[in-house]
Amino acid sequence: MTDQTLPTEEDSSIVPSGDDSAFELSGADACADFLESTPQADQSELPVQAQPRTRWVALGVFGFLAAGLVAAAFLIRLPYYLVQPGSVRPAEQRIDISGAESFENSGDILFTTVFVDQATPALMIRAWLDDAVEIRTRQEMYPEGDRKASQEQNQLRMDLSKLTATRVALQYLGIEAEYDADGTRVLAVQSEAPSAGVLLPGDVIISVDGSEIALPSEIAPELADHAPGDQVQVVVRRAAPDGQQVRKELDVTLGASSDEVTRPILGIEAEPDAPSIDSEVQVDVDSGTVSGPSAGLAWTLAILDRLTPGSLTRGKTVAVTGEILEDGTVGPIGGILQKVSAVKRAGIKMFIYPASTPVEEQKQMRALAGKKVELRPVENLDQAVQALSPRGIQLPG
Repeated sequence: MTDQTLPTEEDSSIVPSGDDSAFELSGADACADFLESTPQADQSELPVQAQPRTRWVALGVFGFLAAGLVAAAFLIRLPYYLVQPGSVRPAEQRIDISGAESFENSGDILFTTVFVDQATPALMIRAWLDDAVEIRTRQEMYPEGDRKASQEQNQLRMDLSKLTATRVALQYLGIEAEYDADGTRVLAVQSEAPSAGVLLPGDVIISVDGSEIALPSEIAPELADHAPGDQVQVVVRRAAPDGQQVRKELDVTLGASSDEVTRPILGIEAEPDAPSIDSEVQVDVDSGTVSGPSAGLAWTLAILDRLTPGSLTRGKTVAVTGEILEDGTVGPIGGILQKVSAVKRAGIKMFIYPASTPVEEQKQMRALAGKKVELRPVENLDQAVQALSPRGIQLPG
């Protein structure tokens, strides 16, 4: 960049001024004339020769500073995050099915993503110029203050959304499918609960009061015959200092629910450990590096399309977003405006999204989509299927 602004070697400022014939005198007169003329030559020539050096130095410094500013604009990280339009990706190609006949159909169901990046000065300028980019503070992006923990939580939510999508889709087709797990993992223990210090985060509960426990929902029925203050035996798997899992039998005093003081509780937050779906039909969903629950509805529809003959989308390519809940309800998700923008930029004509999206956001979605994208809000899986195929699903056989 600096070479383009420097003077070339033909620049007239480096050509000496004066008459060269003065140097052609000879003898004593010539010497005298030469001595008398030397100071004048110095006075007229030296400033002229110093100008190019100054200009080169100034331009060099300017170029160095400019390069530093450009580098800083792209490298300095600011305490802001940009939520940007991501991608639209085929869902059916990421689904593998065994234990039942599967079908390759025309058309495609796409799931949508957003891209999150920490801001630099250059990216902030771009964000200000693009209505589809949302600027968030670190606190807004990571309320708990731990970015790594938030990313791990989002990955867990994606894993659970795939299981929920599988179970909902299989049951929609009349195929038996239930959750299973290797136990119930303790995420946190209430500080005021009697179990604090006895049960620890990371413990995996495998038995309560003599009954095997797989899922968190199985704990409450085992406590129903007890009262707050009673002791029950809880068997857990706990990580030892050497990393091995050891079995621990613990006597745990039950606490009382804040909603119902007579209802006994362990006083923990928990999740299934190594959850899976117990069914004769096995479904494997490859989500890649994408995390979060918002692809749940897309996974569900894609599984239905793979397990039934004929195209659910009637040969069209359709983008979908929304969390799928256990009862088939479609829950709201974040980054909806960025997803509309990604769908529009990809040239997709239909976008199915949660009807529970806030009204103001839906107005912004319609303004952003214009006439390029048909927006179809749905409340549940039935409505999503109807939006794709008014005649419903064609069952196999």
